[in-house]
Amino acid sequence: MVAEPPEHQSDSVPRPPLRISDAERERVVNRLKTGCEEGRLTLDEFSERVAATYAARTEADLSVVVADLPATTAAPVPAMTTAAPPGRRATRWTVGIMSGARQRGRYRLHGTTNAVAFWGGCELDLRSAEVEGTEVEINAVAVMGGVDIVVPEGIAVELTGFALFGGRNLRIKDVPVLPGSPVIRVRAFALMGGVTVKSKPSHPAPPTSAVPAVPSVPAVPSVPAVPAVPSVPAVPSVPVEAARPSASVVDTAAAGDDEALKDLRSAAAPDGTVTIMFTDIEGFSGITERLGSRQATEVLQEHNDLIRGEVAASGGYEVKSQGDGFMLAFNGATRALRCAVGIQQGLARYNGHHANVPVRVRIGMHTGEAIRSADDFLGGAVILAARITREANGGEILVSSVLKQLCDLSGEFDFGDGREVALKGLSDKRWVYPVVWDGRP
Repeated sequence: MVAEPPEHQSDSVPRPPLRISDAERERVVNRLKTGCEEGRLTLDEFSERVAATYAARTEADLSVVVADLPATTAAPVPAMTTAAPPGRRATRWTVGIMSGARQRGRYRLHGTTNAVAFWGGCELDLRSAEVEGTEVEINAVAVMGGVDIVVPEGIAVELTGFALFGGRNLRIKDVPVLPGSPVIRVRAFALMGGVTVKSKPSHPAPPTSAVPAVPSVPAVPSVPAVPAVPSVPAVPSVPVEAARPSASVVDTAAAGDDEALKDLRSAAAPDGTVTIMFTDIEGFSGITERLGSRQATEVLQEHNDLIRGEVAASGGYEVKSQGDGFMLAFNGATRALRCAVGIQQGLARYNGHHANVPVRVRIGMHTGEAIRSADDFLGGAVILAARITREANGGEILVSSVLKQLCDLSGEFDFGDGREVALKGLSDKRWVYPVVWDGRP
């Protein structure tokens, strides 16, 4: 038998894929940078693909990262130009006046944008935004309100400006800055309000054939981290409208607790149900008028501290706070009711020492299935709890019939006579029940 020539043997043996060099990775990163500057990639997509690029080992890995980007791209758009390129209109204003305003999802930022909160709240979530150019400037103005700006981890942020009886808060995770990422420059102006810039992990992306799951990233040369500024006290604002549970809010939690607060898994039961609670100070505008803004701020801070203390003791979750109201979530109905009773009893003790200006809070609650969305809860259960809160009086805990039935068998709580109410936006009337928390019917 004649042996097969060596050249034929080599053709039959598969060759291992060629390894790539750092220079090839850098070329792909520059290509991703250009795609981000042109608005082809959101900040989330850019950060995920940069991570995939540095984790790539072969040419095939790199080709997947840029599979949906053009082979050649136009020159980057100059930053801070006055006229945006043609296409989707850039977002220039986000305004919350005695209400909430939110920019989320895929929207376009180019050059300069403005966020104004006057007795209300604004939220700009930049994780899915299309940031065109090498930088974007945000003018954030908070007057007795709050502006929240969220960026992906690894994006460079610069915070400047000034605050009077308010605060500027930078809470950026100490991770290496992604090479080629756009710079977010925030100019904050806070008058008895607060501007917070914080980083959060990227939104979970659905699996696609274009971009693989992102493995861990090799170490990238880092820049010195900006030290976190201590969080500022909550500021007086408009009473939270229970009918607007999805309004943007100012997150006043301590920076060290940020990750724990954002884990919604602890707020829902294993079967997916959650107990939602809304709180709202009755007549806070009148309190502010009587005491003046500065003293009213101190009263509000004591109120916030009391509620947050009871929520922590009950194992609850602070979904959001705006002005003088909270939205809270619990993974058990009895746990939530204990918290509500603790809040009212604590306020009763407070009012015993401050009879001249009592703080009366109305609380509305409901248990049901809610939809998780990022760090928020949405859906019918939230809406119903918000509507019930509007029916409550100051100093009252008002719950749905569902929540009452869940807690009836425990014998731990007493309920007053129910009343049938017509809730705004709901076709059928509902039965609601007051909780007896002070020993009186």
